[in-house]
Amino acid sequence: MLDAALTFFQEQLNNYIKIKTGGQKEDTVRFAEIQPPKEVGMQSNAITALLVNLEEERIFRSGAAYSSNLPNGTSRPANPNLCLNLHLLFIANFKDYVEGLRVLSLVLKFFRSYRLFDCQKFPSLSPEIEQLSTEMVNLSFMEQGELWRSLELPCSPSALYKVRMIVFQDMEMDFVETGAELGEIQSITSQR
Repeated sequence: MLDAALTFFQEQLNNYIKIKTGGQKEDTVRFAEIQPPKEVGMQSNAITALLVNLEEERIFRSGAAYSSNLPNGTSRPANPNLCLNLHLLFIANFKDYVEGLRVLSLVLKFFRSYRLFDCQKFPSLSPEIEQLSTEMVNLSFMEQGELWRSLELPCSPSALYKVRMIVFQDMEMDFVETGAELGEIQSITSQR
């Protein structure tokens, strides 16, 4: 689901930038290139999108196990949903500094215009994702410095957004039962 959310934003931003530039900029938003062991490469003359953090949304977390109802009328314990927030960094890496600022401004305008994304307004959003909302994250100079140092990248014009909320739930597997012998695992799944 993480991949679906990221590619959704990439496609939507690319379409928005293409419209706003009259077709001059195509596929401007691209993902970072990760080179082993830990080098992050920014795309040239593009906005580089990078997932920099995942955090559990603790407000919606319940310590109690949920009950899963089976077709035969019985129920059994099930794990609660995992709700995650994403932190997406959009970095302008253009040879022409002013052009980079212009395109980064379009990213800011996009997220200002569209703060809530659901399947009704955006049919290309994965059906697994009920809705996403975005908000800009303000970092202090010290926090910005720590972020750039941890990425081992030069400080560049950028915008950081918090995306709420991707909900992971497993409808197929209710629980895993381990057998007497080490390594023997039987999966018990519910039928729909």
